[in-house]
Amino acid sequence: MTARDVPDTNLEYASRHDTTDETHQRLARSPTPLPTRQIAILWFLQLCEPIANTVIYPFVNELVKSLEVTNGDDRRVGYYVGIIESTFFFTECLCVLQWGRLSDVIGRRPVICVGLLGVTLSITCFGLSRTFATLVLSRSLAGLTNGNIGVIKSTIGEMSDSTNIVQAFQYMPLCWPIGETIGPLIGGYLSNPAQRFPTVFGDSPLWNAFPYLLPCLVAAIFPLSGFILSLLFLRETVPNPWRWRSWNPIRRSKHDPESRPLLSRPHPVYQNPSLRSVLSKRVIITIANYCLFALVNIAFSVLQPLFLSTPIQHGGLGLHPTRIGYILAAQGVLAGSAVLFASARLEQKLRVKTVFTISMASFAILLGAFPVMNAFARVDDRIGWQVWVVLAVQLLFFGLVNIGYGCIFILVTKASPSRSCLGAVNGCAQTAASLMRAIGPASTTALFAVSVEKNLMGRQARFCHSLGTCGAWRGTEFVPGRWADGRGMLSGGSVSRELGTLATKGVIDYNCWSWFRFLLFVFLVFLVFVFCLLLLLLCW
Repeated sequence: MTARDVPDTNLEYASRHDTTDETHQRLARSPTPLPTRQIAILWFLQLCEPIANTVIYPFVNELVKSLEVTNGDDRRVGYYVGIIESTFFFTECLCVLQWGRLSDVIGRRPVICVGLLGVTLSITCFGLSRTFATLVLSRSLAGLTNGNIGVIKSTIGEMSDSTNIVQAFQYMPLCWPIGETIGPLIGGYLSNPAQRFPTVFGDSPLWNAFPYLLPCLVAAIFPLSGFILSLLFLRETVPNPWRWRSWNPIRRSKHDPESRPLLSRPHPVYQNPSLRSVLSKRVIITIANYCLFALVNIAFSVLQPLFLSTPIQHGGLGLHPTRIGYILAAQGVLAGSAVLFASARLEQKLRVKTVFTISMASFAILLGAFPVMNAFARVDDRIGWQVWVVLAVQLLFFGLVNIGYGCIFILVTKASPSRSCLGAVNGCAQTAASLMRAIGPASTTALFAVSVEKNLMGRQARFCHSLGTCGAWRGTEFVPGRWADGRGMLSGGSVSRELGTLATKGVIDYNCWSWFRFLLFVFLVFLVFVFCLLLLLLCW
């Protein structure tokens, strides 16, 4: 046998080694398959809350008028509608963090099931309410038992990794516009069934006594179905849930040999992460942007149906609840289409942070369209084609705004120091966002009512929130760019170490000038907020 016939083992080994490396690189680049069935269940659970929340939008103004709490003064409806809307988010703010931390201990599924039952009971009680106090109590029940937004996002984050987290959250923002489509349609079409469908419901005293019970019952079917799905099919993502040992003050030491099993490896003792360890700089910056987005978004969501139902001479458009339901449903369809067809393409071509900045800046156009539509309607004292054109532009830009939800969900998840405290991070984010959503409806509707009642700035003082949005989008530049591009998700405990390395290298820039601009931005937003409060106090 000659030397030519002897195989070169080194070359063969090198070839196999190169092939193995290429295979590993290819596998590393390919996304991990998502558990489609579980993700679909979570998307449906996310759909339940917007349906239950938005089903009341077409008729809540008429409901408040029928309670006679305004003493016949329709200009004061905004005060009470704002209280109803703010109650849910205020009570949610008090409890959502505790639900998130509890889900880290007992598991995600029990917390989700409790929240869905709370939403079901709340919306049913809302339809049965005959007084303003019972309306507020029913909304409080939903807020006290509901911590599902943060828990669902934590569950999706635990079911995904760095290769498929964008795909996992890609269609999550689609759930809200779909809910905003279904909810107003149900509320606008099925409200007051005894008058709308007299041949079917006219003879029943139940529907005459409770004209808004039917849409609430239909909306309650969705969270009830979600409860059944969660109970039967949802998989628990927290390892070893119901770890009551970590909460038991009388327990054996981990060094006690009698407390350890004989034939198994000891498991690490669970420690619930402290808020100090969770609230790092990057988490605080991301949550601050989430708060700004939630504040302006809820202000627009509450102001829109109030503006559409207010008479033209009082600064609105004077539309019927049924037509308002159709407009809100069309808005939901456009927003869902934007998420479905444009969200992934924008996030692929642009960074997640850039898309979120564009979405935040679009709020100025949404709120600025309100006085323009009323000005056109006042010309002929009717709704002409100019109003519908401006309304169409507003609905289109709302689709662009809705894409920002997916971006901020990704940013909050990626800001978590580790997977073990995802529930705490999302709980903190949801608590802060709920606080903003509690402030938004009350301040917006109160400013609306004051400007209409006192004729402030030609009844356009209620749109002063646009001043805040002109500068609010600038706050997105403080989101660190390294992990805001949708490709920097790390797993396990290496997140903190890797981010520390990035900060040392200067990738995450926390220099004094950036912090000065951030503090200046916060100060400007604070001034706008104080201006609105002073305006309310002076005109009360």
